[in-house]
Amino acid sequence: MKKYMRSGYRYHVAEQDSELIGVVAVKNNIHLYHLFVAESYHRQGVAKRLWTVAMESCLSHGNTGEFTVNSSSYARGVYEKLGFVAQSGQKENNGVVYFPMKLELKSCPKKK
Repeated sequence: MKKYMRSGYRYHVAEQDSELIGVVAVKNNIHLYHLFVAESYHRQGVAKRLWTVAMESCLSHGNTGEFTVNSSSYARGVYEKLGFVAQSGQKENNGVVYFPMKLELKSCPKKK
């Protein structure tokens, strides 16, 4: 994780009673790289709260309202609920299958 943080990743964590229950990481202020929530905390809004914190941090550090994620088929529904839209069909890189997705916030100024 230290290596990731030194190379442009920003991490945020969620805790409950001193227990780590979730983590989110954004690469280079635009690409949602990690979003994990402990299974016992699924469907309780933890992912949404983590993403909101990460997104607001990115916006305060200069992001203009565009974000990307490479979703697994398992997580695709979660990202869609967060506002991400599939950009193309299934892709593969080194045996890893993913769906490129993008979120464009309407209330933020567009990049020029």
